[in-house]
Amino acid sequence: MSETANAHIFQTDTDSFDPEKASDRLRRQARDKHLEGDAAGAIQLLTQAIQQDPANARVAMDMIQVLLDIGQAQSALALFEKLPESATQSEMGKGLNGQLTFARLASRTPGVDVLTQTLEEDPENAQARFDLAVCLIAAHAYEEAMKHLFVLQADQPDFEQGAPRELILTVINFLAPTDPKLAKTYRQKLNNLLN
Repeated sequence: MSETANAHIFQTDTDSFDPEKASDRLRRQARDKHLEGDAAGAIQLLTQAIQQDPANARVAMDMIQVLLDIGQAQSALALFEKLPESATQSEMGKGLNGQLTFARLASRTPGVDVLTQTLEEDPENAQARFDLAVCLIAAHAYEEAMKHLFVLQADQPDFEQGAPRELILTVINFLAPTDPKLAKTYRQKLNNLLN
């Protein structure tokens, strides 16, 4: 798992962990396991936490994040759909919904390998470049995705009625809470292209 992906794991702030709650202690342990690359261990701990405290929606949201990070978008979506509205409308819930949206969009493309090959053969293929950016966003490879989007914005800004610009703004807004400096850099780069 890349460091970029790690930046979005468990998007809740650490203040949301209540050290007195057994489920939150397990959440913290699961977070540490996942950051160490032990997704199976994280899932096991989160499963225990859910069994101990099924009302703690943050446990389920952590599980959704792990499932997304290991490419289990369908399982993540099924769990997300069971969350109460208060959880889905929370900051973390909105972030997870965004990730699920990109996972769904990426699943409708030929995939990173095919799209990369297509771009090698035809660097002007705007649809392949855009779809590759979507796949990279779904994989938390934001910097690489943004490179492709900025190429599109510079060369074909009217592609799909301004889709490159819209997707750049979406990523900027997505990154702003966790990496404001990078979001500001991208916003400035976009402004320079537009002026």
